[in-house]
Amino acid sequence: MNKGIFYCVGVGPGDPELMTFQAARIIRECPVAALPASGSGENAAGKIAGDLLRDKELLLCDMPMTRDVSALNAAHAEAARQVAEKLDQGFSVAFLTLGDPSIYATPMYLHHILKAQGYETRMVPGVPSFCAVAAALDVSLCERSERLQIIPASYPDAGEALKEPGNKVLMKSGRSMGKVRAQIDRQRFDAMAVECCGMEGERIHHSLDTLEETASYFSVVVVKEKKG
Repeated sequence: MNKGIFYCVGVGPGDPELMTFQAARIIRECPVAALPASGSGENAAGKIAGDLLRDKELLLCDMPMTRDVSALNAAHAEAARQVAEKLDQGFSVAFLTLGDPSIYATPMYLHHILKAQGYETRMVPGVPSFCAVAAALDVSLCERSERLQIIPASYPDAGEALKEPGNKVLMKSGRSMGKVRAQIDRQRFDAMAVECCGMEGERIHHSLDTLEETASYFSVVVVKEKKG
């Protein structure tokens, strides 16, 4: 029996219209769709896929929100085992993730494990959240020789990265919003943000002054060097 293929499928940032034709086709073709299990309600990636998940077997994989390396490694190993079981039965599995799978995406941990075990793995690119955020703000991310850095806002060294020249994107900034605001040098940079881009409850902030410290987990901040 031929084994199934493991796909990391980027479904875009939130608006179903930003999901690619390729992503939709792969989801339709795979008999099993995997999603990160969440105790906080409806899964965002699953909501974007909508009717594409109808009549599919759904595989919910526990992906705890923690930085405990042991707990994460154990969760990833168990999720990879769940997926491998389906692949061994000949079923291809599409693991859905927000944005693009190459950018801070949960299923890539499984991708590494399964690839090392000899399974066929593929990545399906998606529209990154920060590109959708730039469009919502009606600004460019970088022009001419400008640099662009992508920074995970919740990590301790984010403040040091903000001191570097160039434009910046801070991802998953919601829980760290107070710290982020304090670290941005407003004499050098303009900062703006979008909460829940393309999702229900989207909020556009052309200044961080309107962004509360209890901002959504799905908050992306764009920091641009001032010109002139």
